[in-house]
Amino acid sequence: VYYLGVNVDYSADMFSAWLTGIYSGGSIDVADDYEADMGTDSYDVMGYLFAVGGSLNLDAISVHGQFFYATGDDDGLDDDEASDFFVPAGQSYYWAEIMGYGTFDDQVSNGSPGDAISNIMAFNVGVDLPMDSLTLTVDLWNASLIEGDDTDLGTEIDVAATYQLLDDLKLTVLAAYLSAGDATGDENPTELGAILSLSF
Repeated sequence: VYYLGVNVDYSADMFSAWLTGIYSGGSIDVADDYEADMGTDSYDVMGYLFAVGGSLNLDAISVHGQFFYATGDDDGLDDDEASDFFVPAGQSYYWAEIMGYGTFDDQVSNGSPGDAISNIMAFNVGVDLPMDSLTLTVDLWNASLIEGDDTDLGTEIDVAATYQLLDDLKLTVLAAYLSAGDATGDENPTELGAILSLSF
């Protein structure tokens, strides 16, 4: 299996932008003992990931956003093609607080691939509001699976307030709510937490 990737970053006084694209190809051999069960002796790998994002810095507000798309596989192991984007090791990208581990990386909502970005499309837009010693950050996320019977993971809102108590001490209070989609289930998960950070 091989990977071809490109990454572009650009920054200016008022804005910054980035783009990442990765294509995976090659083949995976099936062990002799499993060929009869799998119905093939190898799988052709054809997956890709595309992601783009940026931020716009104004005097009193900063706006940021991103979009990523990673292929899925519509028929699993029923044929000789593996089209879902997959990285054997080191595949970890934290994004939304509930759907993508976020700050409190304990668990994710049902159906979400979490930090393993595969078979998913997600869009984010957010704002940062700095106010003296307080910074308020609000993020809106919408995510869907690429393949599957139910694909809507839901829409999530994340709110974080960071207060600089002292020069080396800050408090962050975070709240998140997910309006669950069909791929997540009937419950609407919530998350609330706080972090006290000391730097020295």
